[in-house]
Amino acid sequence: AKPTFSAQYGLSLTVDAIDPEYTLGDLEAKKREIRARLQREGLTELNRSLLAPWDYNAVLVVAPQGAAGLGDFQAEADRLQRWGLCRFVIVHSRFQGEGAATEVREALLQGLANWQGLGLNQEQPDAVVVIRGGGAVNDLAWLNDYELARTICQLPVPVLTGIGHERDRTVLDEVAHASYDTPSKVIVGIEQLIVKRAHDARANRDTVIQVAEQALHRTRRAVEQSQLEIRANALL
Repeated sequence: AKPTFSAQYGLSLTVDAIDPEYTLGDLEAKKREIRARLQREGLTELNRSLLAPWDYNAVLVVAPQGAAGLGDFQAEADRLQRWGLCRFVIVHSRFQGEGAATEVREALLQGLANWQGLGLNQEQPDAVVVIRGGGAVNDLAWLNDYELARTICQLPVPVLTGIGHERDRTVLDEVAHASYDTPSKVIVGIEQLIVKRAHDARANRDTVIQVAEQALHRTRRAVEQSQLEIRANALL
């Protein structure tokens, strides 16, 4: 950088170039430290080892209020809710800035603590979704927090993340049950499973009807045969 002076604007500092090595290197070092600590404590695989949801009936979503990523997610989520296929409970938190990771953690835990009071007829959500839109590496770095990652690892329900883009992965993406590139892909994944279960249910119904019809046909033939035998014996 170099200082410049203007009679009109006064003294200013002109930046010629930025060396990202220190900042990005420091952020990567922090991620490695968190990752290594979670591995030492045997927490890294806990959430990923949970059984995947068999279906989605109710989901807890943590996202920044008014974020574009939440809007993309909610457009499809609202459609699923209108048809009574899945209920989405959304809690909000800041996702960047000092203290953001603590706010995300508190919002998540508070959402789970309040879950049973929502009258959803299930003790806990089928999954917890953590989403935000894309952003600069420095913006996403606020989520590389040990306490938040530890909480994600120890949650008793699967966590799905949609944070940033494919090239921008946080520690939360690494420890979550499933990680998606964007919030839109998270809701697509949820919808695909719901559709799959509906198709499975239809196929099972068709199978039950087919088996019942075959059994009915066999029974009818057996009854008719018995009637013929009874009549033949009555004539003897």
